[in-house]
Amino acid sequence: MRASRLPLLLVAAALLLAGLACNTLLGPRPAVAWDPDPAAVVLRATFCCGLVPMSVAQNYVPEVQIWGDGRIVWVNQSNGGAREVLTGTLTPDQMKALLQAYVDAGFFGWDTNYGDYSITDGATQCVSVALTSRTHKVCEYYRGAPAKFHELYNTAAGGAGAPGAAFVPTQGYVTAYPQTFSQPPASDTYLNWPTDSFGLSPADVTGGAWLEGEALAFAWRVVNDDIWQPLVRDGDQYYELVVLVPGLSTVTAPTPPPNP
Repeated sequence: MRASRLPLLLVAAALLLAGLACNTLLGPRPAVAWDPDPAAVVLRATFCCGLVPMSVAQNYVPEVQIWGDGRIVWVNQSNGGAREVLTGTLTPDQMKALLQAYVDAGFFGWDTNYGDYSITDGATQCVSVALTSRTHKVCEYYRGAPAKFHELYNTAAGGAGAPGAAFVPTQGYVTAYPQTFSQPPASDTYLNWPTDSFGLSPADVTGGAWLEGEALAFAWRVVNDDIWQPLVRDGDQYYELVVLVPGLSTVTAPTPPPNP
């Protein structure tokens, strides 16, 4: 009797060891379930900021953010400094497929930090995923993360299959910083701030102000046209703009005024 049970015990032990090996290699494999609350951030990926001008860091928005109801906002960045901020909606099946890919890759068992710190002026690339049972964040500085990290990152940061439309903020905290040049910029094509049309000048928002409507749309356009030098002109004076969008920008804006 005992002899007949031995093969079964050996098989059970082998399966147990295989399971342990799988968990060791791939890490935890939590169930793909997430908070469907529209305010819950389920996935967030950033690649910022290194040694960059202050305005670049302040104007930065994540490469992609995905909320519990499937809403997604992501960024297409050109080499010339222009960026396009897009929004769309992922279906539940698309959400599940994207998150399942992270689980299957072993994301939840990866180290929280990888890097080559011999490089001193780089930016840190991070992905955070929040499931119902587990939240994990993985960052890479220059190199060192598993190869799958970049594949997963690029899929999400490319919109994850959602059709995209231009993201238009309805409210933003805008600050204009006066700029002094020894001589005018070489390419003097910066937008003129339409003071008469808006009823306020850049000088009126040097301390920061909540804007909406056409003034916000104009400032948002300036920032997205050239993230490296978001300049406007009012007469002979130049200003560098920073636009903080609640719930999107990585820099937290002051508390917005209550809705009337």
